[in-house]
Amino acid sequence: MCAVAMQKELNKFAYRGLSLIKGSFYADTQKVKNRPEFYKKFMPLKGILLIFAGLCLLQGTILTAQESAAPATNAATAVEVVADDSVPLLLEGIWENSNRYVVFDTDYIASDNRAIPNIVLKTFYQWYDDRAAESPEYSAKNKRDRNNTTPANPERILLHFTPLTDELFTPEYKINVTQDDGDILTADGECSGAWDMQITYSSHKLGGKNTYHVPIAVIGNKLYLKFRVKAENSDSVDVSTVLDGSVNDVASKEAGYWLDAGNANGILVSPPVSSEELLSYLVTDSAVYPVRYWETDMEYDANARARLDDGGNSYYVPKHLLVGGLVYTCTLGRRTQIRNVQKRDKLPEPYSMNSVLVEKHAVTEEDKPITYRVRTSTILVFGEPYLTLTDGTRTLEEIVQAANSRKKPPRKPLFPPHGVLDFDWSIIEDPPKDYNRRMLDLGK
Repeated sequence: MCAVAMQKELNKFAYRGLSLIKGSFYADTQKVKNRPEFYKKFMPLKGILLIFAGLCLLQGTILTAQESAAPATNAATAVEVVADDSVPLLLEGIWENSNRYVVFDTDYIASDNRAIPNIVLKTFYQWYDDRAAESPEYSAKNKRDRNNTTPANPERILLHFTPLTDELFTPEYKINVTQDDGDILTADGECSGAWDMQITYSSHKLGGKNTYHVPIAVIGNKLYLKFRVKAENSDSVDVSTVLDGSVNDVASKEAGYWLDAGNANGILVSPPVSSEELLSYLVTDSAVYPVRYWETDMEYDANARARLDDGGNSYYVPKHLLVGGLVYTCTLGRRTQIRNVQKRDKLPEPYSMNSVLVEKHAVTEEDKPITYRVRTSTILVFGEPYLTLTDGTRTLEEIVQAANSRKKPPRKPLFPPHGVLDFDWSIIEDPPKDYNRRMLDLGK
């Protein structure tokens, strides 16, 4: 038996002994009054049991403290296990929109290796930048303002990233992604990636929760919250000798099943609001089928499928989606038939997609090895981006200091300046005869 398991058994024994001893105190007190010989024989034994139980609890406290202080290790290899919670490269820098700045890679991390971001809110119609969320170490290094707008202790947020698609870079980065089948993926034109960002707040929010999910996607210097993802379909291009060294597009970059992966309304200091419904798109060569999902309390089943019929054609799509920690379904109960699908001719606009180059290796019928590349897409975004990357010429401290150093100009006077007041005194020297009429009588 390992030391930890043995200690747990000792703790159980100690607590059980304390409970039994505590429960017998009152009865023993009554016995002592009438039976002095019982007190002489039993009470020293009870003292020994109390001392033994206390030592067990003390030893358990020491071992527990040592266990919590020691790093996590793999029992088979005795190698320290460190969680990979580093910020993705595509999220580095200062991101902004009309009401906030967000810095994911602040170089401040928690004890469990999770990143601590900075969030600065542009308050008072962008006249004051409030450092609403940051690391305590950052606050100690950079003095905070003392006023009735910004809190004395800012929110402390922890981030953990789970990839939804491959993080792809353009060739100049010299960072390639190799899949299990040997295909090599690179970004064509703009870097791209998508993640499920798990946000943990320092205090419990509504409902007792303090952990929420915000799925995000990046294409170039733009970050989106409303996006769809799909697996790359480069295998749809037939292998031929004419492909050797060439770059070919798939028949349709839009074709495929685009899973709705974004359900959060923002990267906020307060808990985000998750969408109750999602809308995925099944795109074929001739039509677009929107598939509606709604939040459910069903158990997530990754293998469950639902059927969509259109005339003589049948399509199968995932019945459940797991987005932002929530489960969504496209059919009721155990049903598998998708109903009331309104077929469209094209995707709603405006939209844009990333561009992915897949380097593939194959062998022809003549056993000749060939290499070719296929251009496809894995991320589909709609509308305007939620955040854009700044030019990086200024630090966050410089941005905040410059914004908060501004002085708001005085308000415009109620009356335009014109020197000496040109007041008509005749209305006072010779008032009209009906000056005392009621306002209600005027105009009658």
